[in-house]
Amino acid sequence: PRRGLRIIGLFLDNMVLLMAWLLSVASARGGKRRQARAAPALRSPLRAVGVTSLPSSANCTWRTYSQKLDNFATDFTSVVTKETFAQRVCLYDGFVKGSVTHVLFYTGNESPVEEYVNNTGLMWELGAELGSLLVFAEHRYEGGSVPRLSGVAKCMSFCTVEQTLADYANVIAALKIEYGTVPVVAVGGSYGGMLASWFRMTYPESVVGAIAGSAPIWGLPTLDGAIDGSSVAIGRNFGTAGGLPNDNCRDNLLGAWPLITAIGKSQRGREFLATTMGLCDAASSGSSIAAAVQNVFFDLAEANYPFSSTYITSAVGPGYYPLPPWPVRVACDALQEERLVSFSGDVSAVKFRVELTDVEASVDVDWEAVSDVPEEDLDDVFENSNNLKTLLRGVANVWATWCNVTHTLTCLSASAGATCVTGAAPVPPGLEAASEREPLFASSSSSSSSSSSSSSS
Repeated sequence: PRRGLRIIGLFLDNMVLLMAWLLSVASARGGKRRQARAAPALRSPLRAVGVTSLPSSANCTWRTYSQKLDNFATDFTSVVTKETFAQRVCLYDGFVKGSVTHVLFYTGNESPVEEYVNNTGLMWELGAELGSLLVFAEHRYEGGSVPRLSGVAKCMSFCTVEQTLADYANVIAALKIEYGTVPVVAVGGSYGGMLASWFRMTYPESVVGAIAGSAPIWGLPTLDGAIDGSSVAIGRNFGTAGGLPNDNCRDNLLGAWPLITAIGKSQRGREFLATTMGLCDAASSGSSIAAAVQNVFFDLAEANYPFSSTYITSAVGPGYYPLPPWPVRVACDALQEERLVSFSGDVSAVKFRVELTDVEASVDVDWEAVSDVPEEDLDDVFENSNNLKTLLRGVANVWATWCNVTHTLTCLSASAGATCVTGAAPVPPGLEAASEREPLFASSSSSSSSSSSSSSS
């Protein structure tokens, strides 16, 4: 209860401060703000075809801020104390009318900062409406903000939340020297949202509030988080909780894993799986196939936007290849029409039996142990179970929704070290003229706007 009250209190604290700032901005701008609201800015985080009304990382003014490798060093004679690195920061002042009166500050997370510049729609929407200076700071050890670590003992010990928040406080201090003591609001999503929240808690003198999206600030194993909490949340995407008309896809997938594992125990079974699922070769085991498919679930769930998106594919996949709108629903297309399996026992305790509903074949599951399919039953199952074939092809479709996002693969592979995606990443629309300092995009000798020049400070 105390933790819940604390969370509510922190939330109200941030929201009151944020609303006070927004109201003060509205009052200061008067009619200009009402005029801006009459023509809200268009924003497509994916730069959809024809939607180019708002800038991207190509329009940043890029700066580098010198940061200490160890912000908390006390031994001023050590080598580490003297180590510094250049932190990249994107500034966009195209919405500012006159002097800077406030700042929206993105607390960068675990990718090159261009990912967040090009996909954080709220920053652009609020910035266009309020006339904000937008600042996107890159997380240390990411993108172009990686320190020189050769010869540094325990070099990863300096890639911490505490060090990162201190970096952001240093950047804001420099901004306030340049623009005056203007109010700053931290903005972040996912881990970046956690950083924004912790930043407000740790450095209240730096920011007047924080907007945190999908930020599980208490969702850590040491804070009573369920050990399988992430898997439970991901699994919800594949049923009615994720917007599907029924739970057939979820249940069919649950039944598929032990069936694939059991069938893959024999060479004949592995060959059947390879043929039915369109694999490049027979995998070493059925469990390796199941693991390979399950490996894409996190990415599909994370990218399950109601619009076509390149956000996650460009961050962790092959590049700027768009996933379809609601990719989990697309992945489930072949598995949601009917329930192909039935269950008995206690599924929640991971001790249950899964049966195909069109032939007499079943597999028992006891936590990680999966029973065999009797050798004498394999022929009957392989030849007569249309449900099994539909199930396996449906699983392959789930897999291919992510792995074949390039639409260039002719087969899928679960072999160790195999890459499930191929193809050269195209340049995202509108970013052909990105700066040479932006490694994610094509280089160009000139910028697409007058505000995209690079500078250092």
